[in-house]
Amino acid sequence: MRRNESWLKPVSGSSYSRGNHYRGSGSVMPKLLKVVLFLVVLAVLVSVVQLFRAVPAPQFSAETHGSVVPGTPVSLPWPSGGSGQVELENAGIIGGANPNSELPLGSVAKMITALVVVKDHPLSLGATGPIVTVNASDVNLYQTMVHQQDTVIPVALGEQLNEYQLLEGLLVPSANNFAVMLANWDAGSSTAFAAKMNSLVKSLGIHRIVLSGPSGLNPHSVGSAHDLVVVAQAVLKNPVLRYIVAKAQATLPVAGITYNINYDVGHNGFVGIETGIMGNGGDFVFAANGPSSSSGLIIGAVLGQPGAQPLIAALNEGNKLVDAARKVPATVSVLNSGQGLAKITAPGENPVVVKAAQGVSMLGWPGLRVSYSYKFSKLPHSLKSGAKVGTVTVTSGTQSKTVPLVTSSAVRGPSITWRLMRP
Repeated sequence: MRRNESWLKPVSGSSYSRGNHYRGSGSVMPKLLKVVLFLVVLAVLVSVVQLFRAVPAPQFSAETHGSVVPGTPVSLPWPSGGSGQVELENAGIIGGANPNSELPLGSVAKMITALVVVKDHPLSLGATGPIVTVNASDVNLYQTMVHQQDTVIPVALGEQLNEYQLLEGLLVPSANNFAVMLANWDAGSSTAFAAKMNSLVKSLGIHRIVLSGPSGLNPHSVGSAHDLVVVAQAVLKNPVLRYIVAKAQATLPVAGITYNINYDVGHNGFVGIETGIMGNGGDFVFAANGPSSSSGLIIGAVLGQPGAQPLIAALNEGNKLVDAARKVPATVSVLNSGQGLAKITAPGENPVVVKAAQGVSMLGWPGLRVSYSYKFSKLPHSLKSGAKVGTVTVTSGTQSKTVPLVTSSAVRGPSITWRLMRP
């Protein structure tokens, strides 16, 4: 070796030898490439998973479930005392005065007596039902009630009365002895029958009527005008009872011709239903023809009408209310075309308003409450503007109309960016 080349010889043990230096650089680069490659593959896999993951379906949310017809509320000529309520059969409640006040019922409780009887012993129009034979207890009951100056009709020992005739005597001349006879025949006693009466009113969703007997004579039999209108509706739904309460008179085997104590029946369009007196208060639950055949009946109640002739006072108040109620109904808008009712919330999109495709008009008046119920379709992830997505049913009383629901703008499917970035 030449002397001037000795410096090229690596020092033994030096880390800076040529061989060691190249070996270190070569080992780092493959590791780095592996990490980068792993990250790239991972990103691709995550992206593929994100892109092909199931996307949640669009969700509906109803914004409103009803409305109130705008305008000045209806004013009816309510009596100065007692309570009352009036409604149109096919539309809803027109108004009330202390409608939830609980007052003694008197003979209007006989509506519930009749409902229990036909529930336990159903009758169809033209049928007469089972025969009940008048016994000695029935005759004694009649004589006792005559002495007490109750409202009764004569019976005789051995007289045979069918179910239909007993219901006539109950509801037309409002005979208290017939109420008790029906209770004994149906349940064995007035007490057992009263329990059935209370059970029936609860089944109607009534909470302010409490009954102590079939005739309503007990002052502890109380109820509200609102709940009596519900009872009247139940009576009118039964064809046999609806027919009986509209009769001005009935003919029975021993009593002969008996007249309806509801003197309004057959006049001014009145077709029922029942009257009552308790103490110095007169009660009248009524049904009368409405302003048109499509409107249904005007149904109402006035309770606790005072005066020297409380029954006549109650009948007069009922007449005033019916006359005024006939002037109330009109065709009113209860849903506007294009009115926003719900929203669709789709993944990655702003909420889209769902609107009514058509308007709806019904018989009504200012202050009438109208309900909306919805039926939504199963939705794809994208929709055109104006696409049908369900229906809304508008209801008021027995009036009902269903119209389509449509989107106010397009619902676009989730973007690639959203799919990749979603959690």
